[in-house]
Amino acid sequence: MEADILKNLVKNINRYKAHKKSKDNEIVYETLLAHTELTNKYFIKFWQSKNSDEIFDRFCDVFWQKENINNELKNKAKDLLKQIIMAIPIFHDIGKVNPNFQLMKLKVNDFKENKAYLNTHHSLLSSMFYIDYCRKLIYDEKNEDEIVILLAEFILYNGYIIARHHSKLGRLTEFIDLIRLDNDTYFFKLKQIVNNEDIYSVKVDFIESDIDDMFRNLNKVDKDAEKVGRSIYLYIYIRWLYSLLVASDYYATSEFMNGGSFNEVDDLNNIQDWINVYENTDLMKNIRKYQNENYPMSMENLNKATNINILRSEIFCEAEEQIKNNYQENMFYLEAPTGSGKSNTAMNLSFKLMSWNKDLCKIFWIYPFNTLVEQNLDTLENIFGKKENIISKIAVINSLTPIKLKHVDCKGNIISENDEPDENNEKNVYRQSLLDRQFLNYPMILSTHVSLFNTIFGESQQNLFGFYQLINSVIVLDEIQSYKNSIWTEIIYFLKQLSNLFNMKIIIMSATLPNLDRLSQGQSEAIFLLKNSNKFFKTDCFKNRVQLNYDLLDTKVDDKFNQLKEHLKQHLDTDKKILIEFIKKRTANDFWLYLVEDEYFREKNIKIEYLSGDDSLAERKRILDKIKQTEDTIVLVATQVIEAGVDIDMDIGYKNISKLDSEEQFIGRINRSYKRKGITYFFQIDDAKDIYKNDIRVDSEFTLEKEKMREILINKNFGDYYNKILDVTKNNNKAYIKDFLGSIADLKYEYIDKHMKLIDEDKNIVQVYLARKIVDINGDLIDGKEIWKQYVNLWKMKSSMDYAEWKVNMSIITSKMNYFIYQVNKSNLELKEYNDKMGNIIYIEDGDKYFTKDKFNREMLQGVGGIDFI
Repeated sequence: MEADILKNLVKNINRYKAHKKSKDNEIVYETLLAHTELTNKYFIKFWQSKNSDEIFDRFCDVFWQKENINNELKNKAKDLLKQIIMAIPIFHDIGKVNPNFQLMKLKVNDFKENKAYLNTHHSLLSSMFYIDYCRKLIYDEKNEDEIVILLAEFILYNGYIIARHHSKLGRLTEFIDLIRLDNDTYFFKLKQIVNNEDIYSVKVDFIESDIDDMFRNLNKVDKDAEKVGRSIYLYIYIRWLYSLLVASDYYATSEFMNGGSFNEVDDLNNIQDWINVYENTDLMKNIRKYQNENYPMSMENLNKATNINILRSEIFCEAEEQIKNNYQENMFYLEAPTGSGKSNTAMNLSFKLMSWNKDLCKIFWIYPFNTLVEQNLDTLENIFGKKENIISKIAVINSLTPIKLKHVDCKGNIISENDEPDENNEKNVYRQSLLDRQFLNYPMILSTHVSLFNTIFGESQQNLFGFYQLINSVIVLDEIQSYKNSIWTEIIYFLKQLSNLFNMKIIIMSATLPNLDRLSQGQSEAIFLLKNSNKFFKTDCFKNRVQLNYDLLDTKVDDKFNQLKEHLKQHLDTDKKILIEFIKKRTANDFWLYLVEDEYFREKNIKIEYLSGDDSLAERKRILDKIKQTEDTIVLVATQVIEAGVDIDMDIGYKNISKLDSEEQFIGRINRSYKRKGITYFFQIDDAKDIYKNDIRVDSEFTLEKEKMREILINKNFGDYYNKILDVTKNNNKAYIKDFLGSIADLKYEYIDKHMKLIDEDKNIVQVYLARKIVDINGDLIDGKEIWKQYVNLWKMKSSMDYAEWKVNMSIITSKMNYFIYQVNKSNLELKEYNDKMGNIIYIEDGDKYFTKDKFNREMLQGVGGIDFI
């Protein structure tokens, strides 16, 4: 099909080239026709692998549900829409017939410079040819007016995708401004010159009324929060096809440049193999035994249970039962107490959904922090580590983890690591591995909310690479409420529509989970996997596991550090594990030093540790291992990094108050196994409003300053708490929701990207590399100076090294560099002295002098006894 279309449109099609490469010191060209055929091959491959016909049908049913035409006409419209979609890869690079592109970009000397053509651009020219082709197809006299009305705008959308396939999406209005037929537009000038009889066989003749038809429906998409489906579906449609086109283009280009095909679509098609290994673990054997012999336990006996594993098994079994009855639904909520085994329950639910829905082919486990990603990877390795065919299918996608190497031969076939490698195979390993990372081509992915939200909402080409991989996937979202509540409404609106269209199964889980359905009027409700989660919160194992004390919070003193220290002393002779959490890093660091330097603590020889987000994975592991192994009194001073999912069991807790859900997360670290007695003391040294700006959850009426919130925390009535929060959120966000839905309807991808950022960019942050010698997580000594040298040398080798090999090696180096990089607020000041600088990374060779007792000292770096700032 593609060959016939291009041959009929372009004269002497084989004289036009798409790419070039050097082979054996000679320039080898790929023809435009050959590249188009390859791109089309991959487009169809990816389309079929994701069962995209079903997505296409769902899209049409929703998008045209209001149209008052009969089914016969709708089916005809669907056939024509499918036809013009399949023309996207065929036309995506046809603009390379631009003589200036051939001459200046590819150095094809058969062409002479043509000043009539504006520069060497090809994407917009490709879009122009595509729009003209589709306009003639749709506006054929055989097609009814209703067909034209339904399809005209899609010519525009698909043309937009082609025009943008080498850049970020931006916003549709930018494209519209280019293609209006006013005499001074870029598109008008192109229109005057594309009808070169030496190139194009068919006259390109845009008709203004036809262009107006394409614009006609742009402002008809719904901006009403209760009728949001159509506009979100259109937003997804463009991202979906853009992602498919870019993936197909990249794979096709790689096949030519590298001389080998990349045939593997790495999806999870053998879930039963995973389930068999999982079910054979001791944990699962015990749960299944309980399920067969004891489940369900009566409420009376549940309240009497003293073994927390009984509660965990009950939660596991009920969630499994609920999802079995509702596995065809798309959105699920799992609200269960901290320490109740949610991660294991979610793993089982993911596997069950995969086994019951045969179209599902990928699992994403998404966490708020990289530390949780690493922790859950350890869990998976403990379960599947001996099964190479399984563990090789699991990939971590974050800034800390190198690109996962895949061993394949030059034909794209998996080879054994024991096979004798050759140069071509080695290069192909890098190339396939890079493509897999860029396009999320793994059966199971562990990543962060930030990474997932970039894929869903980001406008850059790189963010959109793997968007199509979300199709037919299971996504477990852990602790989604940990992010700013100002965008909760947008999150749930969008996730529900995306899951419906893409056949995604989304499990949102937390110990304190707001009923987000209250923010998404007009959409189907999610399934609660525990019909009455409150009954578990009310049991002694969870409700009374930790005593809560507010004496420090209610007592007003000037020297709060001394008050906290003196209060702490009463527990030092009890062989207890004590956890103290601050909400500001500087305060935590200062209090840690305050204790370390205190003579009383030194005389008692009390073990004192400090954990913050500045610590490396190796340091974090050392501290947590020490806490688990010691039987003596130990004090851990920490920042909020300790809250989410850290598997430690402490006896006594002290916490600076912040959000109520954070308090519950913290309590989950105290008496976690319910084998002793636990107590948590709350205090306030820092104000949470300084950290959680624009989050109503830190308003005093919603914190432990109020008696009502204390009652909610002790009774675990988080539904009452979140009902209040959601009411305020819904009322406060009306204007934002209107802008958000309007921006979706107007396809302002740039605005949506910025609006949905989970973490706001701080332009005052600079990365400082402090070179020193440390021990990594494997116990190996690594030298920061040597790592920096390797980094600098790798940059120097970029032009002479195969790009994929360079990218993979760079990911390996940067993962090691993370042991030495610290984020510092430069406060709009400039460093006077440093040893080296590359990009946004400042290199300081004598890194040890900015550490106090082996902990990073920010104040020393920012002017106190260290580097001066101008």
